[in-house]
Amino acid sequence: MHRLLLLIVCVTTVTAAPLHVDLPTVMKLAGANNDEIQLARARHTETLAESKLAWQRFWPSVTLGAAYRRTDGNVQDIAGAVFDVSKQHYTLGPNIMIDWSPGDMYYSALAAKQKALAAEQLAEKARRDIVTQSTGRYYDLLAAEAALAIIEDDLRLTQDYEKQIGGAVEAGTAFRADLLRVKTQVSREKLAIRQHEERRDLAAAALAEILRLPAETELRPAKADLVPVRLVDRKTGVASLISQATQHRPEMKAAGAITTAAAWERERARVAPMIPSVQAGYGFGGLGGGFNGDMGNFDETQNVFIGFGWKIGPGGLFDKQRKVIANAQEEAANLQSSQVKAAIGREVVEAAAKAQSAFDQVSINDEAVEAAQEMVKLAKERQASQLGVVLEYLLAREELTRARQSRVQAVTRFNQAQHELKRAVGR
Repeated sequence: MHRLLLLIVCVTTVTAAPLHVDLPTVMKLAGANNDEIQLARARHTETLAESKLAWQRFWPSVTLGAAYRRTDGNVQDIAGAVFDVSKQHYTLGPNIMIDWSPGDMYYSALAAKQKALAAEQLAEKARRDIVTQSTGRYYDLLAAEAALAIIEDDLRLTQDYEKQIGGAVEAGTAFRADLLRVKTQVSREKLAIRQHEERRDLAAAALAEILRLPAETELRPAKADLVPVRLVDRKTGVASLISQATQHRPEMKAAGAITTAAAWERERARVAPMIPSVQAGYGFGGLGGGFNGDMGNFDETQNVFIGFGWKIGPGGLFDKQRKVIANAQEEAANLQSSQVKAAIGREVVEAAAKAQSAFDQVSINDEAVEAAQEMVKLAKERQASQLGVVLEYLLAREELTRARQSRVQAVTRFNQAQHELKRAVGR
């Protein structure tokens, strides 16, 4: 993927020629170098590391080192007597220490695992959103290129017609006013071409931005023709689509993981304080030293410590506020999950409505294009038989161009709606 991106950038930089891309390439590039996706993945990596670290806290800590200690002056013995000493000692060896709060550690590890799962799903959501946005901008570019091709085709035919009328004027079989009317139409179409070129360049810049390509990259669609592409079966009802969305949308999976994490935090607040904390240690090695400057008497030594207890107060037993906070957080997570579900349902309904409306508009525009083509044909026949006028033919051609451009927009909206519907149902 990165090699493909590097190749595209290098070719664009060296040749400074328009770069033709198709939809599969756009969809691949959308996630190759997008900082929003990278940020979501970085957050997932962070939460995943935190989850692993939570389980690693069950491992004891081990230290290996040496220590030296000297005391001069008054000290007090265990019986209370104070006396003057001059002594020293040194140690060498490893120490194994355990400082566990099993309840807190266990439930926090379970919650951290769910948070990592939520971050993973949110990263997937970011990727799908960027791909859908990139797809929409690609279709905008494709529509601009197709509309430009229609105007260029119309200009070519109008210029040919201008030559015909010019010849007729010279022969005295047509009026000069008709020729000027055609020339005005040519100028109008040239102006329209420049406007459509501007729209195409703006659409290309928007696509290059979301693909994180250099701003000066001139993108062009691989094909300028638009074909309606259905991605979701029309026979599938809205209720079925919503059901699919609640099962497959990463937002729902993330919300479910966050809710589960909040439930584990609630259990942590309720159960963890009742589980005693454990502290244990074991050290072994050598100990040496003695009075004054004596450094001898080095021999083996070892010590063992173990203890357990309960914490009372904040963070421990009888901490009611901790339970209140945990319950409130779980309730908030459940409410947020309900909000996400409602939003997903709305998105599915809207996307399905847009897709159906766009499909109907494509059919209507097909009828309009067919009628306009017939109108142009009749106007041309009337013009050839001297029964019609130039204006009638030009108006018919203008109506055909308008119908063809309207169809381009309808097909574009349909394809964009299909990709939005596909994203909405979690595919």
